[in-house]
Amino acid sequence: MKDLIKNHVLNGEFESVKHLMAATDFLAFEEAFISSAHEQESVMYYTCLLDMIKENETSEIHDLAFLLLVYPLSDVPGALDAAYYHADASIELTGGQEVKSLLQMLLLHAIPEPVISDKQAFNTAKQILKLDPNNKVARNVLKETAKRMDQVVVDFNQITEHKDAN
Repeated sequence: MKDLIKNHVLNGEFESVKHLMAATDFLAFEEAFISSAHEQESVMYYTCLLDMIKENETSEIHDLAFLLLVYPLSDVPGALDAAYYHADASIELTGGQEVKSLLQMLLLHAIPEPVISDKQAFNTAKQILKLDPNNKVARNVLKETAKRMDQVVVDFNQITEHKDAN
């Protein structure tokens, strides 16, 4: 499937890529798409995803665009800023209720030159903990960012109680 994706994408045959995506388990498609993009780093992969978004915007395609920009295309100038756009769009489309989408934001905070601020990461981590009180990544980010923002005490019980009240 990886070679099929590569041939269709690089030839601008985006309809064929869409048909392949529709006929395949999305996670398998996502893996093959990213793997193909690793082999042939081309902005055509991103163009293909933008074409898909234009036709049918979904959080899954935004998530795939995020992965593409953070991994195979990360060296392209502006890729991480564009990844932020897609993570934010995914969060918006899921109403902030999908941990996967929220974790993408935290990845943009963990890189050597963070794309989001400590305050954004802190708030995102709190949202994740409301959905998944045991999420270790969010707990660590909350602790680290709270220290840097001089909010040294983090009450995890208060965060999880807020979830129960909703």
